[in-house]
Amino acid sequence: MSDNTNISASTAASGPATVDEHRRPVLSLLVAALVVAIGAAAFIGSRSLGYWDDLGPGPGFFPLWLGVLLVVLGLVWFGQELRARLRPEIPSKPAVEEETPEYSLSTVLAILVSLCVLAACLEPVGYQVSMLVFLLFHLLVVGRRGPLQSLVIAVIGSFGVFYAFTRLLTVPLPVSSIPFLRDLGL
Repeated sequence: MSDNTNISASTAASGPATVDEHRRPVLSLLVAALVVAIGAAAFIGSRSLGYWDDLGPGPGFFPLWLGVLLVVLGLVWFGQELRARLRPEIPSKPAVEEETPEYSLSTVLAILVSLCVLAACLEPVGYQVSMLVFLLFHLLVVGRRGPLQSLVIAVIGSFGVFYAFTRLLTVPLPVSSIPFLRDLGL
């Protein structure tokens, strides 16, 4: 009797797909198509807005590029789902599931407090230094990344973004109100 139970349990585990397993690919295809449609609507709607004006990017700049990004990523997602659906299942070794990180209350509080500190420091210290410290904190302490990787990402995310917005896009970001830091160009 225990042999029959084992057989039926193993058949149930590897048996025919359930209704939910058949709906999932169809739902994924529909949601991917919806993302493409939303992106196309954002792109079309942004064309009536000004792309660029005398001060820099106009009101249609970000919606246009967001629409393009949504269309491209939605099409990639749709293609991946379609390819996975049309490709026959090839038995392989079981996939190793990645564990979702558990976030404790202290981690969530650290993120919220650091966001408040960032908001408070942007005006007096400026964008570059504030964002550098913010990113370093999150990468080193919260994310437990390596120091070199953290430093490179933090410098690009603070100084690089500041340069891109202020010089290339001519969008002003806060500079330091402390004379010593302002004299250094921060």
